[in-house]
Amino acid sequence: MSTVVSGNDQAEGLRNIFGAELCRIICIASTLDADSTIHLGHGTAQSLKQHNNHVLLVDEIPLAQRKTMSGFLYPTRYDLGQVFNNAVPLSRSIRQIDEYLWYATSTKLRSEVEHRFAKYPQLDVRLVQEQMGIDYVIFPTIDPQAQIVSFYGSNIQRILVTAGDQASLSKALVMLRQMAIFQVDEPLAVIIVGGEDEAAGTAAFERLQLAARSALHEEIELIGWIAAVTAKRVTLDQDDLSWNPPSEGPQEEFVLPMGFFKAISAKISS
Repeated sequence: MSTVVSGNDQAEGLRNIFGAELCRIICIASTLDADSTIHLGHGTAQSLKQHNNHVLLVDEIPLAQRKTMSGFLYPTRYDLGQVFNNAVPLSRSIRQIDEYLWYATSTKLRSEVEHRFAKYPQLDVRLVQEQMGIDYVIFPTIDPQAQIVSFYGSNIQRILVTAGDQASLSKALVMLRQMAIFQVDEPLAVIIVGGEDEAAGTAAFERLQLAARSALHEEIELIGWIAAVTAKRVTLDQDDLSWNPPSEGPQEEFVLPMGFFKAISAKISS
């Protein structure tokens, strides 16, 4: 007769064996474009590691959705999706970049989950099993489905980053609904990016807060407004190597200042 062990029981067992705490999973949901969202996660990871935290950045956005990036930030041989279907060990999918930063791609996980090939345990448990001393897993995403995020761990901190225009706020409300499934004891943290000034950012947050309370009965809190400039997008023509405006998708992108990453890392480590 077999015994089914829950994720929490397994996590507790690992703490007893190794004396290690599970890492914290930081899900940064973003209404920004895919490229900006990836840079958002990378900048946050870099900011956290400056304080001697061991950080794993998980990059899950497929190359087809990127408009200005020609590849992944760091080449890897295997994807976490292959780890969750038990095709390769975790250690072969994670690349160490420096003393405090690790990197992994996870573009295949959604397909593995959809086809029911992905298996537990969660990533935080697997990291303890491999005796990797990771403090934070940074998971930037433009689609924070609870079914996907749950594969990363149980101790999940949620941060929502959005611009203040109406289209972005509408997307943010959808993301709030996706993220409201997680059981948390505190309001979901929100950062507003861009806009004319801080007053406009605060007004945008208040509109989102009203909608979240009315439609979702969900509390959110503003942890900051970040001034950000926009830059024209360009894409490289592979035929003549010239730079041209993109033929589809957003024509501009945010240039995120260092204060943006400091605001997020301060919230994470508080």
